[in-house]
Amino acid sequence: MRVLILLEASGGGAGRHVLDLSLGLAERGLEVHLAYSPLRLAEPFRSGLPRLREAGVRLLEVPMRRAPHPSDLKALFFLLRYARREGPFHLIHGHSSKGGALARFLGLLLGVPVLYTPHGVVTLSPFLKPSERLLYGLMERLMVPLTRLAIAVSPWEAEALKALGYRRVEVVPNGVDLRPASEAERRRAREALGLSPEERAVGFVGRLDQAKDPLLALEAFALLSKELPEARLLVVGEGPLREEVEEWVAALGLSRKVRLLGEREARPIMPALDALLLTSAYEGMPYVLLEALTLGVPVVSAPTPGLGPWLKEQGLALVSGRSDPEILAQLLERVLREAPLAEELAERGRAWIQGWGAERMVETIEALYQRVAFQKPPLSPRGPSEPQAKVQG
Repeated sequence: MRVLILLEASGGGAGRHVLDLSLGLAERGLEVHLAYSPLRLAEPFRSGLPRLREAGVRLLEVPMRRAPHPSDLKALFFLLRYARREGPFHLIHGHSSKGGALARFLGLLLGVPVLYTPHGVVTLSPFLKPSERLLYGLMERLMVPLTRLAIAVSPWEAEALKALGYRRVEVVPNGVDLRPASEAERRRAREALGLSPEERAVGFVGRLDQAKDPLLALEAFALLSKELPEARLLVVGEGPLREEVEEWVAALGLSRKVRLLGEREARPIMPALDALLLTSAYEGMPYVLLEALTLGVPVVSAPTPGLGPWLKEQGLALVSGRSDPEILAQLLERVLREAPLAEELAERGRAWIQGWGAERMVETIEALYQRVAFQKPPLSPRGPSEPQAKVQG
């Protein structure tokens, strides 16, 4: 099977998903062509480009802007020439809003079926102005007839897609490396970060922007550190709020307790953590959460729409009733002080994630490709196992 994958936003979960998916599909014998934008290259996608080439993935640089722009037409016709020269393709898979839009116009011009994975439906953002919500919602609805299948990474994202008019929607959670962390790996990770055995490490991993709300995380940690002086906050990520985060760290007197580690791969840091703090305003299925579950890191979360209620229902995290730094600090203190609670959360996380690794994700998406390209009967994929009992918190 020959597939063309389009990606504009290579940062965060979208870039990692496409990297893992492309490598996995190539290993399974598919001919994968990947068109990506060099304008916003980010880790780990950037570092993964040599691995993609070695795996036989055909890479194509196509400058694509994040927002709608006249250059989109140039990108579309560049892709059209490439597809006609290198094709025919069995299908096109567009990722994120811009990649998804270009994929669907390209599919229309070529007469090729298109799959779309948004990696965060734009209308879920609470920061949109009413006019923006109306515009983006209208654009998504106009794309529905051009979409053979939409793939959501979470149940709440699937519901958002259905609300926009998509009727053919499958849920395929992101998949991660399921190897657990050993005690030796945890010790090395903590030593590399200069953490003493007495210090308790809380992690915040994500882009420093409104959507991830690092300022809420700082407020919560400031309150926690008053009750737990040995607590430390490790902040992994970069973004437009970097300068404001630095100012807040200084203003809150946390310079010796907060470490801003910048943009780097989070996986080597995760074993060092005693807890992970999620403060996002909206999310799909974040990789940092999945890695925390894999590595047995207890999670404390804000009531992020979709994600927060789901985590509480599945018993996978302590979830605050509202985005209140005091409540988050109290939940973090419980996790750090109550070893049985922390271990219970860790065990539940490890049990749940075993149902969904990276290989399973690739396998399921390839089966969807077969269904779309060759009109096979609908899938009934078995989702990851879900714990029955709940953790109260």
